[in-house]
Amino acid sequence: MGMCHGVVMWGLQDSVLQLYDPTMKSSLGLGKYRDLLFAILLFIVLDLGILFFNFYASIQLERDASRMNASGELRMLTQQITKSLLTLQAEKKEELPIQTSMAQLNQGTAAFVQGLGVLKASLTRDEEFTVFGLNPDDLRDMVRKLEREWSPLEESIKPVIAVTEPSLEDTEIAATKAVARNIRLMALTNDLATGVEAAANTKTERMRQIQVAAIVLALINFVYIVFKFLRRLNASDRVAETARREVDDILQTVSEGLLLVRADGTVGSQLSASVHRLFMRDIVPGDDFRKLLKSLLSAERAEEAWSFLDLMFDPKVKPALLTQLDPLKEVQVDAPGQGGASRFLTFQMTQVREEGVVKELLVTVFDVTQKVLLERELAATQEAAKSDVDDLIRVLEQEPVLLQDFLLDARAKLVDLNQSLRAVGSKPSAYRELIDEAARLVHGIKGESAALSLTAITRQAHVMENALAPLLKRRDLYGEDLIPIVFELSRVQDQVDRMHRVFSRIAKPGAGAPADAPRLMDAMVGNLRSLSERVAQSLGKQVRLTAYVDDMVLPANVERVLREALPQLVRNAVVHGIELPSERAKLSKPPVGELRLDIGRGGDGLIEVIVSDDGRGIVVPEVRKRMAQLRSDSTQFTDSQVLGFIFDPHFSTATEVTEHAGRGVGLSLVRQIAEKAGAKLRVMTQPNVSTQFVLKFGAV
Repeated sequence: MGMCHGVVMWGLQDSVLQLYDPTMKSSLGLGKYRDLLFAILLFIVLDLGILFFNFYASIQLERDASRMNASGELRMLTQQITKSLLTLQAEKKEELPIQTSMAQLNQGTAAFVQGLGVLKASLTRDEEFTVFGLNPDDLRDMVRKLEREWSPLEESIKPVIAVTEPSLEDTEIAATKAVARNIRLMALTNDLATGVEAAANTKTERMRQIQVAAIVLALINFVYIVFKFLRRLNASDRVAETARREVDDILQTVSEGLLLVRADGTVGSQLSASVHRLFMRDIVPGDDFRKLLKSLLSAERAEEAWSFLDLMFDPKVKPALLTQLDPLKEVQVDAPGQGGASRFLTFQMTQVREEGVVKELLVTVFDVTQKVLLERELAATQEAAKSDVDDLIRVLEQEPVLLQDFLLDARAKLVDLNQSLRAVGSKPSAYRELIDEAARLVHGIKGESAALSLTAITRQAHVMENALAPLLKRRDLYGEDLIPIVFELSRVQDQVDRMHRVFSRIAKPGAGAPADAPRLMDAMVGNLRSLSERVAQSLGKQVRLTAYVDDMVLPANVERVLREALPQLVRNAVVHGIELPSERAKLSKPPVGELRLDIGRGGDGLIEVIVSDDGRGIVVPEVRKRMAQLRSDSTQFTDSQVLGFIFDPHFSTATEVTEHAGRGVGLSLVRQIAEKAGAKLRVMTQPNVSTQFVLKFGAV
């Protein structure tokens, strides 16, 4: 767009020069520029048309976004209303304070009525839809169905919220009706949200098509303008040659941002006004372009950019051959200072030659932030879809008994947790205990699902851990703090239930012969091996897990403990124990780290499980240093006591929170599992040599 405006200025400047040149006034008139002026006028009309259409499109997108937000909130509010009614009913029966639940009910009801009204009002204008070939009656029908389903529930809620102390009978009537209609209301709100989103996508696609068509017409017109102008340029007077050449250097490739880089690496005197905005800093003519790149890029990438610039200044090199080597594509630029805005820029280099010598480089800068963000969002969506498909495939690959046991156990634990969230009292200590238990439970499910390669469940459990993380650091917790946890818990339950339905239809474990113990053990070891390799690959490490299992049948309680605890110990060994190949090379270790799993009976005849690695070991002074951040009396503990602190909740030696580490829950969960099973858990370590976790079970 900037280039086209530059051509308009260029043509007008040329015309003004000719008008003021007495030698050309008599020979050149405006008649010969009639077609060029017409083309410029047409371009301005197209430009204004695109501008007004973009303004119209932005209004449409804003309205569509508002409708999508409103329809999405309605689904959430149905859950809130139902939950608040059930909570109110329980509080009335137990004669507990009802202020919080009444406030939530009032807030949810008012928000639902308001959102429904806003959504209904936004669908009154037919032209917003018919101009794009859409029928708004479909969405109106959905809203009417939702109103019909909501009205009886609203009538039953009115007696409850109309008074400060509603009767138990009115509360029970409203709660019963809310439960009965909740699923239908959620289905209708979900259908409405889907319909609104589909209509918005259709409108967006058609607006994009109109914009593309208009831009193509503008580009064709622009090409015509350039063609006509170049023909006129050869007939221009020598008096304007110097000024025309300078303007030519600037305007040949004007785009989003433009600057000239001289052969000595300094920035030229001509800059487009958008350069400062794009770089989010002031660029002064004469600045060193190499230093500018150094401030924007990593050291390695800056070196590549400098080499690329040197090649571009070589007159023997054809720029077309360097396209694939260009390191200045989609460069992330951050505003100076912490927490500043970021954008992605792509640099396009064009050689400016004079008599076969590359005099300057014309650097065109494009803002590709939206493109990059959309590509990342699309990639994330595609990855999620792929993982869902992979999960379905892995259902067929997994040992049915292991998968069935995990799904049934996970469902039961999640149901118990959900019930605990609903029944939790008003004491802050109860909230704290519940949050701690939820963190351990979800982390355990995450570990087992990761061992079984159930990516969707693992990912959703990690999202719930992110929601729990800030609550684990707080001392004061309130009832409303648990609301986001309820929603995240429902999403984890949905993933587990979905996988269980698929498993029930496809695997049908009860239809065949029961799985024998050796096959179950082989399947469990295979899952642990796969888990260790996936975690290692995501961290740039290499690992090999070797298992030595005695030929014996493990008791059911021991087998259950191993399924829950071993994924945590294996993940912990890969993340914290095994070093990167480069670090292992410095220690004269092979690049592939060794994990070993031993399951058998010790010399005393008791079942003993050992998970060991040949990694960096546990450095007690580092643990003590990290411990000092949590406890002021860390210097009073012995090395053995400090080593035992790694099993403390919320303690972690990781410097950042990732999908695999950083929350301090894994080893705490292992200790809890061992204590419940009556097993002894101990750790032995030697810095830079090995770490060994031992689980010893009592007589079974």
